[in-house]
Amino acid sequence: MLNGVSGMVGETAVVTKELAGPHQPGSVLARGEEWFARSMFPGTKIAPGTTVVVADVERGLLVCYPSDEA
Repeated sequence: MLNGVSGMVGETAVVTKELAGPHQPGSVLARGEEWFARSMFPGTKIAPGTTVVVADVERGLLVCYPSDEA
């Protein structure tokens, strides 16, 4: 079991500030805290309120994609 930021891969979060490309990070609420994040797919924006899955962590930035859950 991984702890810390790397242990967040696979967890869900909620977008609080739009996620866009790597040079336009937004933010998500995960584990009760705000984290900087970006969309996993270049050119794809993810709107606030969307549930996302953490796919990777790059230098403390969460890389996310939309969850299939509605």
